[in-house]
Amino acid sequence: MRIANIEAKLYRIPPAAEIIDSIQRISHWEFILTTVTTDTGMTGTGHCYTLGIGGTAVRELVQTYLAHFVVGEDPQNIERIWNRCWWELHALGSAGMSRFALATIDIALWDILAKQADLPLYRLLGGSRDRIPAYGSGINMHLDGEPLLQQMGGFLAKGYRAMKMKVGRDNPEEDIQRVGAVRKLIGPGVKLMLDANEKWTAGEAIRRAASLRPFDPYWLEEPILADDREGHAHVRRSAGIPIAVGETLYTRYEFADFIRAEAVDIVQADITRVGGFTEWIKIAKLAESNNRPVAPHFNLELSVQALCAVPNGLILEDLQGGSLTDLGILAEPIRVVNGELSPPARPGHGIVFDPAALRRFEVTGKPTDITPTRT
Repeated sequence: MRIANIEAKLYRIPPAAEIIDSIQRISHWEFILTTVTTDTGMTGTGHCYTLGIGGTAVRELVQTYLAHFVVGEDPQNIERIWNRCWWELHALGSAGMSRFALATIDIALWDILAKQADLPLYRLLGGSRDRIPAYGSGINMHLDGEPLLQQMGGFLAKGYRAMKMKVGRDNPEEDIQRVGAVRKLIGPGVKLMLDANEKWTAGEAIRRAASLRPFDPYWLEEPILADDREGHAHVRRSAGIPIAVGETLYTRYEFADFIRAEAVDIVQADITRVGGFTEWIKIAKLAESNNRPVAPHFNLELSVQALCAVPNGLILEDLQGGSLTDLGILAEPIRVVNGELSPPARPGHGIVFDPAALRRFEVTGKPTDITPTRT
């Protein structure tokens, strides 16, 4: 079996709910969807996303460059293909768009291998469990009072026993009031995660953490700039709250550095940002060997496969308005039920896109509706 064709397409899709955190407002998700076809007619799909900027560059990296190196290869040689692509892209930078482009191909190849094996992907990758708990995640910096409590209460009503909210208001008292109101609503038995989206300096993060600690946060996510490893170690030593980091890290080397520096408690590697399942599994094993759990960022439909594959999978993020099901682009919806999700039983990664739904959002040239993300 050989790879006969690779096709990448770009889609710009408005979120199904308003997306505002401490540093940005997202008007569109960009999804780059890559289809890999073999000479036997078997196909696999892979995708990545951006926050509205860079999608055309990723599409061209896949279609113009990576396809040149991958067509003709045996799709079973995933490590060989991954490393060939990684080296070809490395001079562009080992993170960012080069990883996104590589991820779309890697995910499609794992889809093909699992279909060939007639197995759901999580079983091919390790099969550690058949379901994973999920948390309701709200990008809700703009919400106060009753609207915020309605969102959090909605997660409770759907059976979630864990939920996440945004912090990072300029006025610290507003964070205290918002978090306190949510904790009062959900009670002591429900996990409450806080996400600052890199808003603070290390010193400010320690001060803010002290004021939020009485509400028993399950973790504090990205309290400072993700590039600042030593700053995260400083915050972790002083905050008194477990620190979650990883959505803005891209390589196993970065994760290894964070773990060695004692700068992270919960590893949040994003499957599409690290270059696909091939790299993600290595990061998960690195975390496991250092007694750290993994809780991937975003990508519910891919993350469920990864989390159920490994023994140190902690919890799945279900971002309100951000899942492929919420966006209305799946032919077969994938939904959390009573706070848990099982991977689809079909062979492969189980994601079946709806071509008609996608067609409305396809960008064949340049996007015309670019909006700055920074608030």
